[in-house]
Amino acid sequence: MRAPSLLSSTTPMPQKIWTVFAATISAVFAIQAPHAVKQPIFDLDQLGRVGLGGDFSGLSLYEFTSQAQSFSNGSQSLLTQLPNGIFSSLELADSVINAMCVYVMKDGTQRGVVVGGNFTSLGGVETKGIALYNPGDDSVTALSNFEGKVNALLCDQDTNRVYVGGQFSLNQSENAIALEGTELKVLPFEGFTGPVSTITKSNNNTILFGGSFDGLQNFSSPSVKDAQTLNIVSAQIRAEQTSDLAGFNDPNAITCTNGTEKQWLLRDGQRGSWTATFRFELFPTKLRLVNANFQGRSTESFRFTAYPLGGILNLTYTDSGTGEKRHCTESCPLAAIDGPQDFEFVNVVGMKSFRLDILSFRGAGGGLSSVQLFQDEIFTYAIPELNEAVCAAGPAGSNSSFSGPWTETSINPQGDADYLSAEISSANTGSSKIVFEPHIEQKGRYQVLVHTPGCLQDGTCGTRGKFVVTGTVTKDGSQFKSDTLFQTNNFDKYDIVYDGNVDSADGTFRPTITIAPDAQQTQAIVNIVAQKVQFRLVGDAKGSARNTGSSNSTSSGLNGIYEYNPHETVTTNPADSSINAAGLQLNENASVVAIAVKGDLTYVAGNFTARDNKFQHFFMINKNQRNLPDVPGGGLKDRVNTMLVVGDLIYVGGSFSGTKDGSLTGLAYVGAYDTAKQSWVTLGGGVDGVVTEIVPISLNLTSGVTDGIAVSGRFTRVRPDNNDKNAVSVDGFAVWVPSKNQWLETIGSEKISISGLLSAVVKSNNDVIYAGSIQSNTVSSSGVIYLLHDNAKINVAPSSLKFTASDTNSRKRSVVTQNVTGVVTGLFYKQNNKNLTVLGGRFEAQGKDGTVRDLAFIDGASGAVTGATNEFVTGSTIMALQVLDKQLFVGGSLEGTQDVSGIAIWDMDQMKLANAQPQPLSGGNVTVYDISNRPDTKDIYVAGDFESAGSLGCSNLCVYQSDAQQWKDVAHSTTPGTIRVMRWVGKDQLIIGGNMVLNGTTTYLAIFDAKAANFIALDADISTILGPVTDIAVDSDTSDSFFITGTTKRDGFPYMMKLKDKRFVVLEDSFQNTTEIHNIQILPLKDNSKHQSSNLLSEKYVLMVTGLLHLDGFGNASAVTYDGSSWTPLFLASKANGEPGTINTFFSEFEPSFATGRGRLARGYVILISLAIALALVFLLVACGVLAAYIRRRREGYVPAPTIASAEKSVDMQTRLPPQELFTSQGVGRGGAPAI
Repeated sequence: MRAPSLLSSTTPMPQKIWTVFAATISAVFAIQAPHAVKQPIFDLDQLGRVGLGGDFSGLSLYEFTSQAQSFSNGSQSLLTQLPNGIFSSLELADSVINAMCVYVMKDGTQRGVVVGGNFTSLGGVETKGIALYNPGDDSVTALSNFEGKVNALLCDQDTNRVYVGGQFSLNQSENAIALEGTELKVLPFEGFTGPVSTITKSNNNTILFGGSFDGLQNFSSPSVKDAQTLNIVSAQIRAEQTSDLAGFNDPNAITCTNGTEKQWLLRDGQRGSWTATFRFELFPTKLRLVNANFQGRSTESFRFTAYPLGGILNLTYTDSGTGEKRHCTESCPLAAIDGPQDFEFVNVVGMKSFRLDILSFRGAGGGLSSVQLFQDEIFTYAIPELNEAVCAAGPAGSNSSFSGPWTETSINPQGDADYLSAEISSANTGSSKIVFEPHIEQKGRYQVLVHTPGCLQDGTCGTRGKFVVTGTVTKDGSQFKSDTLFQTNNFDKYDIVYDGNVDSADGTFRPTITIAPDAQQTQAIVNIVAQKVQFRLVGDAKGSARNTGSSNSTSSGLNGIYEYNPHETVTTNPADSSINAAGLQLNENASVVAIAVKGDLTYVAGNFTARDNKFQHFFMINKNQRNLPDVPGGGLKDRVNTMLVVGDLIYVGGSFSGTKDGSLTGLAYVGAYDTAKQSWVTLGGGVDGVVTEIVPISLNLTSGVTDGIAVSGRFTRVRPDNNDKNAVSVDGFAVWVPSKNQWLETIGSEKISISGLLSAVVKSNNDVIYAGSIQSNTVSSSGVIYLLHDNAKINVAPSSLKFTASDTNSRKRSVVTQNVTGVVTGLFYKQNNKNLTVLGGRFEAQGKDGTVRDLAFIDGASGAVTGATNEFVTGSTIMALQVLDKQLFVGGSLEGTQDVSGIAIWDMDQMKLANAQPQPLSGGNVTVYDISNRPDTKDIYVAGDFESAGSLGCSNLCVYQSDAQQWKDVAHSTTPGTIRVMRWVGKDQLIIGGNMVLNGTTTYLAIFDAKAANFIALDADISTILGPVTDIAVDSDTSDSFFITGTTKRDGFPYMMKLKDKRFVVLEDSFQNTTEIHNIQILPLKDNSKHQSSNLLSEKYVLMVTGLLHLDGFGNASAVTYDGSSWTPLFLASKANGEPGTINTFFSEFEPSFATGRGRLARGYVILISLAIALALVFLLVACGVLAAYIRRRREGYVPAPTIASAEKSVDMQTRLPPQELFTSQGVGRGGAPAI
C-alpha cells in the first residue's frame, strides 16, 4: 500500500487523533494485497450515447474483491485504501471508533493496533470499548473485563504501555488505566474524577492527560452511596415444602411487607427453600429478613445462594445479643424477633436469582414474614413493574412511564434486563417516548448512564435506529440534551449522557430522564429499544452542572489537564507540575479535548477561558517559562473539538467563528495555527457548521497522489473564499488540499467523491489504517453518469448535474411501492440543432438560471443545466419520458400549472410546457409508469395506474394521437390493475407487464396486438410467474425470449425470471429480500470480453440489473451483471450523506438490435461492402443491357454494313434522312407490330 507523505515518520504526531511510530516493524503485519476483479467490456457502438441515472452523488466501478459499498447507521470500521483510492473495510465495529495507536514494544516488536471507542464488537468479536487488531492475519483480540467508552490512546514504546483514557470504571480506577501486554493495570493515581479526552507524551517524557476532571480519583473519590430497594414483587417466586395451612401457604405474600402481618411457613418438621428469579440482573448489597412467628414457629438458620453463579455468599450481621459484627456463610442465624434483621454481602456479585435455604427451625417448623433486597446501584427500568415496589420504596421510589407502540421484550439467559421495544415510522417519531424517574435521596455529582441491549439477541441489527436523551435533574429546571446516539450495538452497552449535579427528590421536585427516537432516522421504519437508566454517584455536588464530559473544579489542584511521570511509583502533589499549574490559570470547569507538543511548546485546546481573560479555547505552555505566552487574537471565539499537527501547522476544528478579538475573517469552524509565524491561517472561507474531527487522508487526484486534511462534523457547505455565494453543498464531510490551498469539493477538475466521517488514522508498517465510516467513489457526479465507448475497459464520465437538496420527505402522495428518488428516467435528444441529455425524476439541482426540479436538460456542448422550475407541483415524480418530433412527453405522478395530471407535453422548441396539453388522466392514484411511441406511427402509448383519460374511459393503457391531439381507447375495454412496463416487438406487438386483470383472470404479463386492437395470450406458460412484473429486458427481436423482474405476490420479495422454450425459469440470484430492482437491461459485449455461453444467455451478452441491491456475502451494490451463470457487482454508488446510492434507469441514444447471425462487422467494413455491391450491380446491369442489345440485333438479322470508299462515304453521309423515315423504320422486322 502507498504511504502518503503526510503519514511519514518525519511528521509531528503528538495530538488527539492519531499517533504513528517510526519503528522497524516485521512485515508479517502487512495488510494483504487486494485481488483485481475482471469486469465485462460493453460493446456500445450500436447504442450511441449511454447514460445511467439514479439517486447518488458518487459512483465507482467494482475493481477489487475487498471493495464494498457500506452504509453507516452509527457503526464505523477499520479502513484501508485500495490502489484506486477507494476505502475498503477491514473490520466492522458496531459503534464509534474514537482512537487508535500502534503498540510497539521496546525491542521493536509490534503487538498490533490498539483500537478504542464506544463499540461492543469489532470484527464480530465481542469486545467492549477496546480491542487489539492484527493487520497481518486480520484478527481481533478482545481485552476482557473492560466495559465503557475509550476516547484516547497513547502507545508508549519507552514504557511498553498503552495509556487508555475515556469514561469507564475498572478495578477501582476511573477514566484512566494502562494496558501492559494484554493486561489492564491500575495507574498509581487511580484515574480521574471526570472523563479523559486526550493523552499525549510531553517534551519532558511525561504523560499528559486532558479532559473534564477536577481531581485525581484517589484524591477525591466519593464515599457516600445511596441505596435502592429491589423489586421482588415482579420476580417469579418458587418454594419447596410450603405449608398447607390456609393463609400461610403463599410464598409471594412476603415480597412486599415489613412486619409479620403476612407469613409463609414450611410444612411442620421439614426443611425447605424460597427462590426468587428476576427479570433483570441485580447487585445486592444488603438482605433484610423478618422471621416468622406463628405458634412458636420460626427459622433458626439459613443460607443464601446466588444464581447463575451457584455460589453460597458470605454475609455479615450484627449479633442481637452482643451487638458485635459477625460473619456467616454456610449457615447464618436468624433471631426469633418480629423486627427486621439486616445481612450485608461481603462481596457484591451480579445475579439473576437467589435461593434462601431454611436449614433449621424453632417449634413445629420454619418460615419467613418478609424478604427484602437493597443495592447501591441506582437503576430505573423502562418496564414500570420492574422498578421499586410502591409498598417498599416510599414517595421517592423509582418509576417510569411511556407513550407509543412499546412492547415488552424478554432477554436471553445472558441478558441484563427485560426491555421495551417499538417499531416506529421515521415520519412519526414525535409520539413515542419513555420517561424515567429515579430514586435519588442524596444530592451530589452523578453520571447518568443509558443502557442499551444488544441487537443480536432480538435480531434487529438491520433496523435499529437512533435516539436522544433529555433530562431535568436540578431544581433550577435547566434541561440537558445528549448528542444523537445509535442503538446498533451487537451486545449490551451503556452511554454516559450526563455528568454533573443532581438534586434529590422532594415533595416539589423529581429528577426525570426522557428517551425518545431521534427525528432524523436512516430508514423508513426503525426499531427503538429502552432498557434502563442508571445514576452513578461520583462525588459531592459543586459548581454548576454540565453535559457529558463536564466536571467541576476542586481544591485538589487540577482543572482539565494533568502531567503524570511514569517513572514515579507514588502520586506526587499535582501542584508541583507547571502543566498542572497552567490548568489552574483557567476558570472552573475547564474541558481540554486536545494537546499537541511541538518543540518547547505544548498547545492546549478545548472549552475553557482564562482567569485573566487574556485567551480562551486555545493556549500554549512553554516548558522554559512559568508564565503563559500570549495567544494571537486571544484564542478563538468558541470551543475547539479537535486538533491535528502537520508540519508547522496545527489544524483546529470546533464551534468557533473567528478569533476572540475578531481580527481575522474566514476562520469559520475550522482553521490552522502557524507555529512558525505565530499566526492564524484560514482554510478558504471555512465551513458553515461545527467540526468534530480532523484527520489526515491520502487522495488520488488527476495530478497524482497527494495529502489532504479530512474534516468531519455537522456542516452542510464549504466555502472556497469569504463569498457565501461560492459555497458548495456537502454533508458533514470535506477535504482540504494543502498543495492546492483549496477544498477538494470546489476543485472542478477532480472527479473523486468522498463522504462520511473519519475519526482516527495510524500507520502500521507501510499500511495506513483509518477508522470511521466512509463512502468514497472514483467519480463524483449527481444523479447521472455516462458510459464511454472503450475497447479495453469500462469507462465512465460525470455529468454537470448537481443535486442541491433531497426531496424525499416532501412527498405529496405515495408514488410507487419503492421509494424512488433522484433521476428515474432519461433520454438523449438530438434534433433542431440541440444536443441534450433529458432527465426526469424527483430531485432538485443547480440550474444555469436557478433551481430546476424534477425535469432537467443538460447541454451536450456547454454542460449548462436548464429545466422545469415551478411547472410541476411539489411532490411530483417523473417516471417516463418519450420524444416525438419537437414534443417531449412527460409522465409520472405529477400535477402541473396547466391542468396537468399524470402526463404533460414539453415543447422542445420553446423549452417550456406546450400550450396544448393532453386531457388530464384521472383516478384514485394517477401514475404513468411508461410511455412508448409505436414504431412508424405518431401514436403515443401511455401505461400506468389511472381510470380514464379526459372523458375517455380507457384505463391503465391509452393512446394519445399527437396529430389529432386526442386520446384513443385502442383496447376498447378496461384493463383493471396496473401496467408498469411496455416493450415493442416489431411494430404491432406490445409486451406489457404489471399487475393486471384480463378477462377476469389476474395476469402479470400479456401482449397487446396494436393492429388488431386487442390483447392476446403470450405463447408461453405464464402461470409460473411469481408476481407483478416491474421491468422487461429483451434479448431477441421476437417475443419468445426475454427477462422479467418483479416482486413476489406472496411476500413482495424481488425475483428474476427468463422466458426460455415457452416457460419462465427462475434465475438463481444472491439478492436479499430487502433488494429493490429498478431496471434490467441486456448489453452486448466486445469480442475480447465474451463469456461462456449458457442456456439462459448468449456469450455475446450480459444482463445488467440496477437498483438498491443487497447481495448475500457482499453487501450493497447499485448495479450487477449476470452472464447466465454467475452474478458480479458492477457499480457501487453512494449519496452525499453516506447512504447507499441507487441506479434507477439505463438509457441510450439508440435502441439495441438483437438480429441473429455470426456477428456484426464494423461500420467501416459495412460501408465498403455496400459500395462494392452497388458497383457490382451497376456493372451487371450495364452488361445485361449490352447482351440484350446484341441478342436483339441478331434476331433482327443484323449484318455489317458494306464498306465504301471515303469519297463515296463523304457524299452519302451528307444525304439527309427525312423525319418520317426515322419513325417508320421502327416497325421493320417486329413481327407485324403496328406502326405509330
